[in-house]
Amino acid sequence: MKEELFRKYKEIESDRLLLRHMTSQDVNDLFEIYSNKEVMLYFADRAAFTDISEAEKMISGYNEGLQNKWEMRWGIVLKESGKLIGTCGFHAISDYDKRIEIGYDLNRDYWGKKIMKEALSLIIDFAYKESDVNRIEAYVEPPNVSSRTLLERLGFVLEGTLRKHEMCRGELIDIQILSLLREDWNSIYVMVNT
Repeated sequence: MKEELFRKYKEIESDRLLLRHMTSQDVNDLFEIYSNKEVMLYFADRAAFTDISEAEKMISGYNEGLQNKWEMRWGIVLKESGKLIGTCGFHAISDYDKRIEIGYDLNRDYWGKKIMKEALSLIIDFAYKESDVNRIEAYVEPPNVSSRTLLERLGFVLEGTLRKHEMCRGELIDIQILSLLREDWNSIYVMVNT
């Protein structure tokens, strides 16, 4: 499964979005995203970026993850402007369990425009069509209602809360786990893309 996914990694398009590999030319757009405190509020245990070098390291890390097959991340580009406005992808890829974890972030200026729903729909469809992955998981902090709602609109099911699961901002916090199974996606794909 893992080899299939990485071998088939490619650009993915919709009418308004291009999902593509990120390069050093994206550093300013990525810095704009990750320097916003609202965007970074639920981004693991990272503070908002304060230096462009942090965005350079992030791009290098994403590319290293792709090369070493532990993570695949796409830059989300708005076709009409050519601007990189977010990222999305998969990590924690388990061949044995046929399971992957999804992650995403979006420039604050583009929230509420259904861009992330469109982008995630594209990569979920890619994962299910191009490999035998059976389960996509997402981990969300309970106060991040917008993220959980987005996932639920894509067909993810809230399975429960992992109590005091992660160290974040100096304290152990709860994390909600959601999942989308292949069989769920097959039954809702038409609904999501209309």
